[in-house]
Amino acid sequence: MNLNYSLKTVVISLFSLALLPIENPVIARENQVKSTNYQINSKLNITQILNRKQPIQIARDDYYWGPQRDFRIWMPGVVTDNTSKSLITTNETNKTIYIIVHEDLPQGANYWTQEETRQILQTAMRENLDTQGKVIKSTNMVVEGYPGIELLIQHSDGSQGQYQGYVVRRRLYLIGARSYDELTTEATYFFDSFRVYPSRIVNYR
Repeated sequence: MNLNYSLKTVVISLFSLALLPIENPVIARENQVKSTNYQINSKLNITQILNRKQPIQIARDDYYWGPQRDFRIWMPGVVTDNTSKSLITTNETNKTIYIIVHEDLPQGANYWTQEETRQILQTAMRENLDTQGKVIKSTNMVVEGYPGIELLIQHSDGSQGQYQGYVVRRRLYLIGARSYDELTTEATYFFDSFRVYPSRIVNYR
């Protein structure tokens, strides 16, 4: 298996799913159009959540913990989607969407160097987030000694996005904030609040 391709595929598939609900509520507000399908799919349905077999994020005040308590992050706004692999919140006041997505990678990812990991994240995120948009800034990042990158993007639809990707013990973490207005200090606190606890990660792939 080509592991570079595998990581790229996972990043693309996760962000493809993640950005659909991120775009819809903002566009709906900007155009004052209500999408019945989006409202049905994005509302936090307690019955569905209770019936899910896999654990979802655990809320504690404004902080959310991963199913294995392997990460913690402050998520501003109201929960609009909550699954075993992702969490999306919306702050209606400043029109900002926040997201965290996490997924296990194949076993061979253990052998990637920091440089290889960053190169693959860079390529995958640039190609998938918005091919018509403009990457304003790219920065190497580190969390608990594990490699990652951050991209600041001016999207083709006029929105601004800030995204970080990390690979920690074969688990991929993607976090992002996107808004049609300028990203505020709230987004800064969101990114700064991200904590990973590598010893708690149990990979399933």
